[in-house]
Amino acid sequence: MTSQKKHQNFFSIFILTFLLLISTAAMANKSVYGYLEPVTLAPNKATLTAKLDTGAETASISATDIQLYEKEGEEYVKFNVSHPEIKQALRYDLPIVKHTRIKKRATEITKTKQNHSRPVVRMQIYFDGKPHKIMVNLIDRSHFSTPMLLGRKALEKVGAIVDSTVENTLLSKNENAEKRIKKPL
Repeated sequence: MTSQKKHQNFFSIFILTFLLLISTAAMANKSVYGYLEPVTLAPNKATLTAKLDTGAETASISATDIQLYEKEGEEYVKFNVSHPEIKQALRYDLPIVKHTRIKKRATEITKTKQNHSRPVVRMQIYFDGKPHKIMVNLIDRSHFSTPMLLGRKALEKVGAIVDSTVENTLLSKNENAEKRIKKPL
């Protein structure tokens, strides 16, 4: 092997090792969760199921009775977080951060519109016991299995890696912690 080939091989191994160390360090701050996990909404501490969806960019929450209005020159929205999973609707009144355009599903597309606008608000949630402020768009999700969807931006914010083969890892973790606490010493 020539000296130049040895240097190229050494350089390639060095670069690969460096990239592996960087990706390992980036993943060190993340935890693995299932595709369904509990999320607690602030300030009322209501817990609901969220689908962790790496195929979606943004987060959404099941909102009904959405009323846009203006207050002191700013756009606000009043809405209920409502879904068959939730026993009692939760009322919110928050400033609108922006409006986002969401592509409609093939079954929803009309001749005139292929996407629609949704108000986006900043909400505080608790995920794995830690508080996070995330951007959430409002849409009636009552016909979906979960009242909340956490897309890639929210997953990055909460430091989540998703394992699509499991669900409710946080519930299992909390049950195991409770069992350890209840065990006599």
